[in-house]
Amino acid sequence: MKFLLSLIVCLFAFNVYAEKIYWYLAASMTKPGKAIVKQYNKTHEDEVVLILGGSGQILNKIILSKKGDIYTSANEKYYKKASSDNVVLYGEKLLVQTPVFGISKKAESRITDFTDLLKPGIKIALGNPNTMAIGKTYKMKIESEMPEKIVDKIKANTIIYPTNVSQTINYVLSSTVDTGLMFDSSAKLNGLRYVEIPDEYNTRVTAYISLVKYSKNKELAKSFLEYVRKNAHIFEEYGYDVVMKRSD
Repeated sequence: MKFLLSLIVCLFAFNVYAEKIYWYLAASMTKPGKAIVKQYNKTHEDEVVLILGGSGQILNKIILSKKGDIYTSANEKYYKKASSDNVVLYGEKLLVQTPVFGISKKAESRITDFTDLLKPGIKIALGNPNTMAIGKTYKMKIESEMPEKIVDKIKANTIIYPTNVSQTINYVLSSTVDTGLMFDSSAKLNGLRYVEIPDEYNTRVTAYISLVKYSKNKELAKSFLEYVRKNAHIFEEYGYDVVMKRSD
């Protein structure tokens, strides 16, 4: 009886005092992020809680709640915003991705190259530039390089502006839209064919991982960041191009 009581007390103490690490991660990196968290939580007493969404969405959550440990944005713009707003203490490059248009199964015969996106009747999902990195990249960089006629035709065919890339992928997988703006890594992970955006318009996008200033246990947060570094190969296993400096 005493042994059982002691065991219950120990378990209760563990649940009370186990630290939580809040990792705010852009939705385009969901699958490798979940794999890293699952592996970490199996081997550590503290627990990583993964919070997913568009880069702008999750940054706003951090700002409003003043809570978080690690912030991973899908592009440099949101990392710079986090830095200028004094939300993060420091950060570094994690990986790079390339914007493409993923194609729904039903539209594969109708969309085989970029010019097909301009045809009347094609249903497109672009990204909300206020909530997701790829939406902001498209608006600020890609669209600005396109001729006005192309911009206008894509806008005319756009029926929805998802708030994060997971929504875009779901719209494409369900054939709610014919095509959606996403990263090449996301298209490959979900078994989607895609058309590339011409090089003269397109740009590669760098994701950043950073330490949040609101972290209640910065040493633990730093330790998890180093864990991500040591296990960056998990991103590569999911087809991502990792540029983060590795541990020796």
